[in-house]
Amino acid sequence: MNKKILSTGVLVILLVLPVLFIVILNTGENHYEVANFPDENGKRDKYLKNMDGTIHILPDFSFTDQEGKTVGLKDVKGKIIIADYIFTRCQTICPKMTTQLERVQAAFIDNPDVVMLSHTVDPAFDSSNVLKRYAAEHGAQYGKWYFLTGDKQKLYSHAANGYKIVAREEAEGPEAFVHSEKVVLLDKLGRIRGFYDGTDSAKIDTLILETKVLLKE
Repeated sequence: MNKKILSTGVLVILLVLPVLFIVILNTGENHYEVANFPDENGKRDKYLKNMDGTIHILPDFSFTDQEGKTVGLKDVKGKIIIADYIFTRCQTICPKMTTQLERVQAAFIDNPDVVMLSHTVDPAFDSSNVLKRYAAEHGAQYGKWYFLTGDKQKLYSHAANGYKIVAREEAEGPEAFVHSEKVVLLDKLGRIRGFYDGTDSAKIDTLILETKVLLKE
């Protein structure tokens, strides 16, 4: 009798454990936190902050995309933004960065809550038509991945004051442009959550992972 009870108990446990595992997997809390910035206590902070301690928020902007349409903050408000600065004549880091962003696009191609913004540092050359060809070469899906041009000083100012990265022209010619290799991740409220080396596939893997985490916030 005891053996029968024991066998029944073991069978019940074997049947219940997988169900419990599935329930925990589906309902358990995600303890991965996107906190990439050191704070004054030596811990990690979720958000990039201004000098006065306030959380930095992406300011408004107005640029022209690869279809010749105006894109501003209102068009991407409430979405996770993945942004960088490149230019089409670049033969150094830009091809690597754009190839890595192709991977990012593929990861979120069906998610309307993620948008990508690639800004040019060479607007005199990178017209909407030039950017349209460049976007097509990299398989950019319009509405998901925007390539932006516009007034040079506004683009440079937006890099510094909006994304907190470098973008400038130091001389003349295609080798004169200086820009960061960083890809910037912003959450749905326009708060910067991380910087990632756009030439490093492992760093972009982290970007993809942390974007998925932000989608669940």
